[in-house]
Amino acid sequence: MRQNNQQHAIAFHLGKTAVHRQYNYCSSFSSCTRALTRRMFVKQIINNYQINTMKNLILSAAVIFTLSFNAAASNANPVNDKAQKTFNLLFKDADNVKWSEAGESYEAFFDSEGIKTRVTIDTKGNLLETIRYYNESSLPANVLYNVKNDYKGKEVFGVTEVTNKNGVNYRIVLKDDKYYTHINANNSGDTELVVKHKRGDK
Repeated sequence: MRQNNQQHAIAFHLGKTAVHRQYNYCSSFSSCTRALTRRMFVKQIINNYQINTMKNLILSAAVIFTLSFNAAASNANPVNDKAQKTFNLLFKDADNVKWSEAGESYEAFFDSEGIKTRVTIDTKGNLLETIRYYNESSLPANVLYNVKNDYKGKEVFGVTEVTNKNGVNYRIVLKDDKYYTHINANNSGDTELVVKHKRGDK
């Protein structure tokens, strides 16, 4: 009887130990499963971030390339060979040249010996017009003399020199304490009043 009781006790102890081991195994498996799931989730987030980052980099590169291409295209020289040849022949000292199309002709904006200049050349290479912008120091002496003599007490504010098939014409703005006066002058120094405006800055 005592032996049977001992056997039952040993069996109960072994069974309890087995149950504990099974419980601990299940608990460890569940923990491992949760840990593995978390690692997979984190890995998926990292992969998605890397993919999205790569997409953004590719998109940014494409945008930069497009903008650079458009900027290069907008700055491309539109002038044909004939017009360019005429320009190079007449304006060897031109700086900061910028071309634009104007109907069936081209316009070049540039600096020549410190003077802002604009020229119009047609597609056949014919020079149509030259416009220069400067102050009184660049006016021909005879023109400046007549302007000063005809409009005493006025200062030359600015000059626009226009040369075309009609010859050379000077569009001159004079100023005094009260008015801006616009006049025209020809190459002989003859002047004429165009319009007179009261100064708005006084």
